[in-house]
Amino acid sequence: MQIMNKRPEKNDCEVITLEVYIDILFLENIVMNYMILWVTARFSKAGTSSLRLFLGALVGAVYVVVLILFPGIKVYYTTMAKVILSALMVAISFSIENFRRYFKILAIFYVSTFIFAGAAFSFLYLNKTGGFVKNGVFYVYWQSSKWTFMIFSILTVVIIGRIFWEEIQSRLIKDKLIVRLKVAFENKIADMSALIDTGNSLHDPLTNMPVVIVEFLALKDILPFEIQSIFENSKENDLSSVTDIVSKSNWFSRFRLIPFNSLGKENGMLIGFKPDYIELEENEEKKGVENVIIGIYNRSLSKNAKYRALLSPELIS
Repeated sequence: MQIMNKRPEKNDCEVITLEVYIDILFLENIVMNYMILWVTARFSKAGTSSLRLFLGALVGAVYVVVLILFPGIKVYYTTMAKVILSALMVAISFSIENFRRYFKILAIFYVSTFIFAGAAFSFLYLNKTGGFVKNGVFYVYWQSSKWTFMIFSILTVVIIGRIFWEEIQSRLIKDKLIVRLKVAFENKIADMSALIDTGNSLHDPLTNMPVVIVEFLALKDILPFEIQSIFENSKENDLSSVTDIVSKSNWFSRFRLIPFNSLGKENGMLIGFKPDYIELEENEEKKGVENVIIGIYNRSLSKNAKYRALLSPELIS
């Protein structure tokens, strides 16, 4: 934001004098850009760090200063230049896995920017403050502190994010609720549909790996016979029998017991195992995950068999 002072009348005509303080201008833009990138990080859950966000914000702030200091370089005012700038800020600020993921983050960055802009214009309207746009820079006539303007914009975005983000996330997940899941164990693969369950935050207490809950019948063919017998004889809740059978299995080191408080049971225990890997397929995009635990559930997870596993959202992001 470029801030300007309103000067008194001169020769019966109102004269407006621009007073540009480069240091303040630079600092303001770093703060605003950092907040926009921070909101983008929160919404996209993309990998980043405070340093990377700062560097991305720094690039945006330098661009605005260049616009002010060198108004004669017209190429900087073009739409293409601004698109390239935003693309560069996102590339610097976030870890990009692929182009598809990159464009998603870029889209969220633009949405975050629009939210900030809307908050700023709302403040100007409520505060009855005037302004105009020149060469792509928004100038504001201010009478109160310009930092009030920034703080209001930041608080507005934080409030909007806290109120609406869960709803936005829920709607986004509904569009891709069901994904394909493959579980590989000892050169065997089980293939099934899985539901992205926002309520599944189960982790293995020993390794802190996320747990994917899968129906026993969907995994039966890849499990060792001694493990199959536990579920076929409904002994999964008999802790002593489970411990005895698992301890004698050749795959003892791959199996573990996972406490849980869901699936209609308090203080329950799931038998879990470490697969070779799992593969998630969503919209023809495949993702392999090794650091995960499979929890075996000896009932149906879906009444219509539309899905046979429950995934944590953190495995999809």
